[in-house]
Amino acid sequence: MKYLYGDSAPFPLGINFLATLEAFMTSATRAVELELRAGRLVSEAADVSRARVKELEALESFHTIVMRAIGDTAVKVNQSVARDYANKVGEFAARFVEEQKQATSNQNEREGAHAQTESARLRGELSMQLEAFFRAAELPQGGTELSMQLNGSSYEAGGVYATSHGIVSAFTLDVSRVPAWGHPRKVSELASNLDLRVGVKKSWIKGTVSTENVRLDDWIIGDLEFDELRTTISLRRKADQKDALVFKFTSAGGQTIATVDHPGDPNADAVPGEMDPSDLPSALAFVAAVREAAGALLPHKSRLVFVRLDGTEVTQGPVIPVVQRLVAMLAPTVLEIAQRSPSAYELSLKRESNDGRREELYLRKEELASKLQPLPAVGRHIFAPLGLENWLPSVTAAPPTAAPPPVAPAASALPTVIIPKSPPPIVAPSVEITQESPPSVAPASGVPKA
Repeated sequence: MKYLYGDSAPFPLGINFLATLEAFMTSATRAVELELRAGRLVSEAADVSRARVKELEALESFHTIVMRAIGDTAVKVNQSVARDYANKVGEFAARFVEEQKQATSNQNEREGAHAQTESARLRGELSMQLEAFFRAAELPQGGTELSMQLNGSSYEAGGVYATSHGIVSAFTLDVSRVPAWGHPRKVSELASNLDLRVGVKKSWIKGTVSTENVRLDDWIIGDLEFDELRTTISLRRKADQKDALVFKFTSAGGQTIATVDHPGDPNADAVPGEMDPSDLPSALAFVAAVREAAGALLPHKSRLVFVRLDGTEVTQGPVIPVVQRLVAMLAPTVLEIAQRSPSAYELSLKRESNDGRREELYLRKEELASKLQPLPAVGRHIFAPLGLENWLPSVTAAPPTAAPPPVAPAASALPTVIIPKSPPPIVAPSVEITQESPPSVAPASGVPKA
């Protein structure tokens, strides 16, 4: 199976790129919309909180001025009833200010918690969009890794998928989708008559240690790991036993280095760790069969474990940088397909089977461009390199030609909503009038002077 451009020229990527592009536009536009909305929620809540705090500060300053004026006036009147009046007013005003402070703190706390909860909900949906895309997408691979472990009578597996643009995703794999791995697999299922000189034998008479041939057909494949350059295969005699042989194969400079370890064998240090050169062809044939059989699991992604951008995990963090990197990766291919498609309204590829039959794959440009509709200008600018805005100007507005507007920070990067701590309670001023030293009303505790 191979793919061609719409003009029948060879398509360099051996994947259904149009299906990946459609999945990307569906998930990525929704993810960007959610992230921008989550950021606005927390940012707006913080702005409202700060405004309330400023109003409260103004009230405290006003309270101080009024209390000073009442105290000064009470001194001039010099009547007990005036002193009582000043004290009563001071008590009432102090309670009022204290009540306003508590109400402001409670309201900011409630609204801040609501904003954080709603933002977390949006980010939860955002993570689902991210997972949906990376599960469905076929991206140009920069390398894959697979790991398997035999636990009891079943295997567990995981895959790591790297791209050429610094994005790495990891998934658990659904082993049930490949029935051959639904039970502990014997070596004979992948290679028959596999005799390797990997046994360790100690002479009872001389006490010398040497290697011997071992027929591995009935041994069980335990743990398995491989990437482009390395393969590690562990074998055990029985499914419920520990691994007894660990083969490691490393490709370097066009050659393969093969070693074998014997976990738990006290005599293993007395024999060479390198595999006998005469065994290498048979061992490499077994490795190739294992890699092909286990590689059938890689398309069956189950649960997202992480997404990393340049080594930094972003599964729960800002998703816009990941989308921008994906746009940069996909854009050249999108533009090339558009240029080679027979219809100005479609993106076209052709899929050719091994017997020469061809079928046309197409994706309407209008469908892709319509996915930008819910986004504000700052979100649409992220997808500008794909050229979608230029296809249907009557459907979507062109992005700004000036420098791109700043992207709203992700919810996790925004400042926490400000909730002022309650200072000591305001104490009503006490007015004491004497002939010798006319006092002024002291400011309430914790309130700055005007």
